[in-house]
Amino acid sequence: MRSLNLYRTAVGAVAALLLAACAPGGNSEAGPAPSKPVSTGVGSEPATLRLLVNSGVDVPFYTALGELFHAKYGNVTVKVDNQDYATLTTNVAHILAGSTAPDIVRVSQLGNLIEDHLLTNLDPYAKAYGWDKWPQSQFASTRVGPDGKQRGTGSLYAVGPGFGLTGVYYNKALAQRIGMSRPPATAAEFDELLGKAKNAGLQPIMINGKDGGSVYPLQNLVMSSAAAAQAVQDWNYAKPGATINTPATVNGATVLQRWGRSGYLPADVNDIDQTRAPREFLDGNGVFFPSGNWQAPGLDKSGAGKFGFFLFPPGQAGGPSYAMTAAANLGIAAKSSHADVAAAFLDFIQTNIQARQDTVTLGGLVPAGPADAPPPTAAAGSAVAATVGAFQELLKSNGLVGFMADATASIHVNSLIPQTQLLLAGKTTPAAYAAKVQSDYERDLRR
Repeated sequence: MRSLNLYRTAVGAVAALLLAACAPGGNSEAGPAPSKPVSTGVGSEPATLRLLVNSGVDVPFYTALGELFHAKYGNVTVKVDNQDYATLTTNVAHILAGSTAPDIVRVSQLGNLIEDHLLTNLDPYAKAYGWDKWPQSQFASTRVGPDGKQRGTGSLYAVGPGFGLTGVYYNKALAQRIGMSRPPATAAEFDELLGKAKNAGLQPIMINGKDGGSVYPLQNLVMSSAAAAQAVQDWNYAKPGATINTPATVNGATVLQRWGRSGYLPADVNDIDQTRAPREFLDGNGVFFPSGNWQAPGLDKSGAGKFGFFLFPPGQAGGPSYAMTAAANLGIAAKSSHADVAAAFLDFIQTNIQARQDTVTLGGLVPAGPADAPPPTAAAGSAVAATVGAFQELLKSNGLVGFMADATASIHVNSLIPQTQLLLAGKTTPAAYAAKVQSDYERDLRR
């Protein structure tokens, strides 16, 4: 094992991710603050803290964090429930408004959760625990203005154990068969490798189109086509006047559609979900697998040393690389009866040494937390270490950008997934795709 200074990487990385800076503190008009003074204690009475997270990697990861928390606070039991990403994203507002709301919920999009007062304003806890003294860039994506729409400013509504990062995994043995001696330097070189894989009788790309994985390479193609990411980041943060209906989006959609028509994507791409895709990749069905660092622990466990990882290449050699990244955010339900305990859990997973180590080795994430937190470790040559190295590389190019899927509360499920599926099925054009996604975005923001 070799030590990696993951935390300092994370702090610098989120500064790059959040291209628009934010100040600590904010306006609490968009959501409720706790109705009584907050406490940093968990008390002595038995309590069950209910977490609702995404299915898959989240379940063993947050179960392990819950066990660590219980080991420190024996009166608190952490119960982890889960739903698949699309279902949770669709139903989270209904769940939080219900009579059996969890204490903590995994949130990818904030949107109407703030507007409808379904999440607790965390500003008082940030002050009580000293989060407001940590580098503030790591919290910018979960600060929301009083309009409940624009991010990067306002009050804090979620924090998490670490940050996800997307790129491209590759099967080292299959990559060698097609003559790949190094990661591609440009998007055009990557395209050539896909053609070589197809000609060799291999499946070039494995990806999950059923639940939105195909949006990842699309966003990368958009950014590499534009040779810049500011327009996408402005769109992600709901900056007034931002649009995704651009020539870069049309170009990116054109390339992705061509990949589908050329057989670079699986024939049944729209039927493959995020459970099946990594399993197929592990079985050798795919030279490349565009996905996130949360896949790295599973790949290391099932095939140590067999898989590499690189950032999606730029449009021009030597140009900046960009990658989508976001915090693994947890919010406290406004209806939680254990808000103080929930906040203690959120602080614990960012500061406890073993919790931070689990964030890397179980969650595959670069850990969040205070600037002086001890760095976790990762095995040299592992997929986890490769993703962390990629994170460090991105710091040099200021290339971390939010997910388009998180731009509004419903854009992923109601627009990006179905429109990308239609694009890959040949039932919409790249130009119509860009126009429709922008139209849906404006509808979501009620502009």
